[in-house]
Amino acid sequence: MNLDEYAAYDATALARLVKDGQVSARELAQLAVTAIEKVNPKLNAVIEVWNDRVATLDEQALADGPFKGVPFLLKDLGPRIKGRRPDGGSRLTSGNVPQYSDVFSQRMMNAGLNIIGRTTCPEFGVTATTESALTGATCNPWDLSRIAGGSSGGSAAAVASGMVPMAHSNDGGGSIRIPAAVCGNIGMKHSRGLISYAPDGCDLSYSLFSEGVNARSVRDVAGFLDAVRGPEPGEPIAFIEPKRPYLDELDAEHRPLRIGLCLGPWGQYSCDREVVKELSRIGRLCKDLGHEVSECNPSLDWELYFQTFRQIWCTDIAAMLLAESVSLGRPLDATTLEPITMKMYEEGRTASAAERLFVNAQINQIARQLGRVFMEFDVLLTPVLARETPALGSPIALSDPQMSLDEWFLNCLSLIPLTPLNNMTGTPAISLPMGRFDDGMPMGVQFMAPVGRDDLLINLAGKLEAAVPSMCRRPPCHIAA
Repeated sequence: MNLDEYAAYDATALARLVKDGQVSARELAQLAVTAIEKVNPKLNAVIEVWNDRVATLDEQALADGPFKGVPFLLKDLGPRIKGRRPDGGSRLTSGNVPQYSDVFSQRMMNAGLNIIGRTTCPEFGVTATTESALTGATCNPWDLSRIAGGSSGGSAAAVASGMVPMAHSNDGGGSIRIPAAVCGNIGMKHSRGLISYAPDGCDLSYSLFSEGVNARSVRDVAGFLDAVRGPEPGEPIAFIEPKRPYLDELDAEHRPLRIGLCLGPWGQYSCDREVVKELSRIGRLCKDLGHEVSECNPSLDWELYFQTFRQIWCTDIAAMLLAESVSLGRPLDATTLEPITMKMYEEGRTASAAERLFVNAQINQIARQLGRVFMEFDVLLTPVLARETPALGSPIALSDPQMSLDEWFLNCLSLIPLTPLNNMTGTPAISLPMGRFDDGMPMGVQFMAPVGRDDLLINLAGKLEAAVPSMCRRPPCHIAA
């Protein structure tokens, strides 16, 4: 198998080749490394490759799961694998090596994935661009001067450029969907109560976050969710149990959906003309497929939403930073944190426990308001980014000591006004690379659904993928170029 052939398969198809004996897991791992060596010097997406998962791979040790033998990259933030270093994109936690594997990581390995290394992220995943003092800037394979999105930008760039067919990503404010949107991949944020964060966390302590992948096919996204979902003993909330495997949703028949087309504005934020044009075009495509599509301007208290997101972002980050500082015995200062992260810590650490609990009440208000919108619509069609993909070094990075926190939040929310809404309310959302800016850059569009209706999104995404088979295009910086 050569790189052209390797790049033509998604993860599901590669696993089938391994199962049929047409290619070995070691050969695929070596192809992935060759691919990384070819394009990573331009992109800076992969931090480290683990040689024992490539040249000296013990193929017999791979679990006999649905993705057995598929090379896979882990984002440098979130999951823990015993003995594997996660830096979290920060000097504060650089070099810390966990002594155990968490449940989510074990489930990825049980799926047969051959995790061969790790990808870049911004410091603790707190922004929408993958630029950090620790690992530098990750470039977009469509335009090396543009951001790859954040915080899963390394994984998104690796998938879009063909290094691996899918890569781990996670999402606390849009961090799966934003890089998928700007790199031309598929990325889904699942419902709260679908994947376990045991043994350290749960959906109460990690309420904003969800795990997933950047991928090039809907079936890979669905198959990954099937492989890793489900509770562990002692979960403090009821877990979602879909009525059938998500992979089966690709062939399932649902009634036509009531789709709300959301063109804005959302409080003080709105989207550019090009975004409105593409959203409207995709709305017409959905109508051609038999769905009922009408414009929708959700009646949410937008200022409360933006204010609440800032509060929970700063307070939760401050708590996490303090815990890491105490655990590692390292200071929280300019030697360990970037300027904007430090300002988030300084604001968040002053909040009292009562103030932080009040934020939960505000989140409940927003979730109830969004819930009423879903009484009228099954799915909402929205932008991921409200404007064109920014250049590297734009004012959403964490590096400018002169920028105030007010300015930074304004810059970020004007770019991605809607993605944090799903994290706060626990609702699922998927970014599909169905749009295109006038300059040829990919434009992801987002479909969101009520909590627990991940099945609707996967079914709809599968139907749209069938209608637009060239949805995931190849960028100029690609292993087959």
